[in-house]
Amino acid sequence: QMRPLLVLVVAVFGLSFEAIPCDIDVKLNSKTDKKFRVDLFVPSLKVKADNIIFNKKDQSKKINVKGDDCDTQKWMIQSFKLNDETHEWDEVQNVTAKFFGNGYIKFIFNDDLAPSLQDKVGVWSSEGNFWG
Repeated sequence: QMRPLLVLVVAVFGLSFEAIPCDIDVKLNSKTDKKFRVDLFVPSLKVKADNIIFNKKDQSKKINVKGDDCDTQKWMIQSFKLNDETHEWDEVQNVTAKFFGNGYIKFIFNDDLAPSLQDKVGVWSSEGNFWG
């Protein structure tokens, strides 16, 4: 009796998610009064959203990522702080993970300016800083 179930489980987990298209809203939310910048890069789709500037607490931005093969390469989310002396952007954190699904993921940025995954619906992640 277990054999058909085992075959089904193997068949389902043996499938590659790479061929499944994704439609993910990436929500970014500032929880700090510090000015900072976020860059999002999805290499497999050649999607780049850079120079996303936050100036105040509770400011929100949304980027839609849509296409095939979302999770063949790790996504990169970088945060930067403004250097008061040079007026250049200094990298604070660079996190990576693979994401796929249809839904949204929400990152918050506290005073340390590190991207923190707060919520996700209909989206799965692997191979990086955010599992599950």
